[in-house]
Amino acid sequence: MKKLFIILILAIITTGTVFADHPNGLGIGIQGGFSGSWGGGNFGGGALSLKLPSLPIFWAARLDIRSEYLSLGISGDKYLIDQLLVREAGLNWYLGFGLGAGIGLGNPLAFGVSGRLPIGLSWQPIPFLEIFLQIVPSLGLSVLPEFHFPYGGWGGDIGIRIWI
Repeated sequence: MKKLFIILILAIITTGTVFADHPNGLGIGIQGGFSGSWGGGNFGGGALSLKLPSLPIFWAARLDIRSEYLSLGISGDKYLIDQLLVREAGLNWYLGFGLGAGIGLGNPLAFGVSGRLPIGLSWQPIPFLEIFLQIVPSLGLSVLPEFHFPYGGWGGDIGIRIWI
């Protein structure tokens, strides 16, 4: 049973990289969405999205400004599966893993790190334009204001990227 499971995982990873959808160039975009811990969350500020041609990582830098705090976050995701879902519509799906870190500047000061699992849909109506929607469950730990494990939650984003 273990051998069958390993073969299945390797087949999924291999298929995902052979039929990768995203272009190999520079991808720059913006995204916005929901982020929060398991206990609750909010619709946050925006994020800049960046994909460098030389790295297989999709980066995002987030800034949330509220009256009581300012938070900054960064994440990097590698897509294991990136495949066509509906060829005629230019609709694709992806699944990956990544890491994220965030700091909250307010009272109290907050800092945490997490592992991420982005799952999303990507639509490219024309070759250089991508519109995406993703959900991102996460699991990590909070270091400030006090150590807390496990810490995590659900996030989600909708965004647009231009491929150069």
